[in-house]
Amino acid sequence: MKGIIFNYSKCDDLIKSFTKEKLEARWDSFYTQMKIFLEENGYSSSAKIDELLLSNAIIDYFYDIKRLKEFHGIERINSMKKIAYTSYWLLRRRPLQICGEIGQDDRDLATLNERFVLQYICNYLSVRERESHLFLRTNEGLKNFSGMLLYFLVYRVHDAHSLEMIIAAFLAGQIYESTGEDLSEVLHPYNGGE
Repeated sequence: MKGIIFNYSKCDDLIKSFTKEKLEARWDSFYTQMKIFLEENGYSSSAKIDELLLSNAIIDYFYDIKRLKEFHGIERINSMKKIAYTSYWLLRRRPLQICGEIGQDDRDLATLNERFVLQYICNYLSVRERESHLFLRTNEGLKNFSGMLLYFLVYRVHDAHSLEMIIAAFLAGQIYESTGEDLSEVLHPYNGGE
C-alpha cells in the first residue's frame, strides 16, 4: 500500500530530505515484518496493522532523524540510533491493534507492540549470530535479558535515548568480554543509518 503516509500528512520536507521512495520502502518493510510477526505468532485473526498509525510512526521517526542530523550537522546517523528511534515511535504510535475475538489465552495481545519491538531489537542484536538467534539460545543470562527488555518495554518509562543506551550496553558487553579480538567494527559499525 505504497504512498499511504502521504495521503494523510504533508511530508514535503521529509521527501526532500529522504526521498519518497525511502519513506515508502520503510513503510512497506515494516508492514511486511508486522504481517509476518502476526502470522508466525498466531495473532492474524485477533490483531491487525493499523496502516495510518504505522504511517505516523514512520513520519515521526524521519522527523526525529531529520532534526538530529540538522542539529549535529551530520550526514548519517548510526544504526543503533536507527533501531532505537524506530522502536520508540512504534511503541508510541502502537500500529498493531487488537481486533476480533479474544480468548482467555490471548493475554499476550495486550503487549503486542512491545513484543514486536522486542523482536525487532533482538534481531538487530543477533546480526552477528553466535550459535543461534538471541531468542533461541538456552543461556539463562540471555533469556533473562530478553525477558527484562520486554518488561522494560511494557512497564517502564522509555524514550529513544534509553533504548539506544540498552542497545549500546549490550554491544559493549560483547566487546568487553571478547579479549582476543576487537569486535567494535564487527558487531555494528556506524553504518546502515539514515
